[in-house]
Amino acid sequence: MNPSDHPISGATSLVGVCGRGISYTLSPAMHNAAFQACGLDYVYVKFEVPTGSAEAAVQGIRALGLVGVNVTKPLKTEFLPFLDDLSDEARRIGSVNTIISHDSKLRGESTDGQGLLKALSKIDVEPAERHVLILGAGGAARAACAMCKAYGARRITIAARNRVRAEETAAVGEAAVVSMSTQELEHAVRTADVIINAVPDDLEIDDTWFSSNQTVYDTRYDVTDTRLMIGARKQGAMVSNGIDMLLYQGAASFELWTGYEAPIDTMRTALQSGLNRR
Repeated sequence: MNPSDHPISGATSLVGVCGRGISYTLSPAMHNAAFQACGLDYVYVKFEVPTGSAEAAVQGIRALGLVGVNVTKPLKTEFLPFLDDLSDEARRIGSVNTIISHDSKLRGESTDGQGLLKALSKIDVEPAERHVLILGAGGAARAACAMCKAYGARRITIAARNRVRAEETAAVGEAAVVSMSTQELEHAVRTADVIINAVPDDLEIDDTWFSSNQTVYDTRYDVTDTRLMIGARKQGAMVSNGIDMLLYQGAASFELWTGYEAPIDTMRTALQSGLNRR
């Protein structure tokens, strides 16, 4: 359902997603379908937040009385200093992907980790006793690192271009850090059991570094198959895009905002329909 299909009134509750360069997002389709299925007078829209406007955006959420928002790239860490409260998980990893408003107070949550865990379980993959390589050092990478640590990964490695951010991300899961140099990255890819990509752009990784005993989970969902997935599949690796992570983290956000159980099947259908149209 599109927002224009909803009979919006002065009583309609407004939620949305805040990010930068998010024209591709399928979150509005997913959430508006869920609101319709549950008979809720809510509407979900997209908010592009210009560079340097994180504080103003947070104050806008508060001042305009939004029920809450999702937060995506690159704002998951930028919004943190301007919130009134954080969940234990969000505070621990230093990242939020969901904000809930109550009595003009804004609380930050992170549902990325539980969304990723459920998505991996759908393809029968668990972090326990695995060497997990996480590509990237943003908010999603932090959530992935913390989740893998909590669920018993044998070893976690963070590979990122920015060393400082990589070390900050690694700290939430006692992970090792490698650079994106060819030598270090090749070794990290070849020795990993599970590779989680949390870089929002295509990565140039040699297809031959992958193998058939690996799982490659790309958190991107803006295309059906990313370049990383295509390369890994050629070598026999099991691959998946981020559509299920989006689904499950979105379902958790929906329940935080509304108090209703998320209609998972409806949300999945809306996401798949949107992805198929690309």
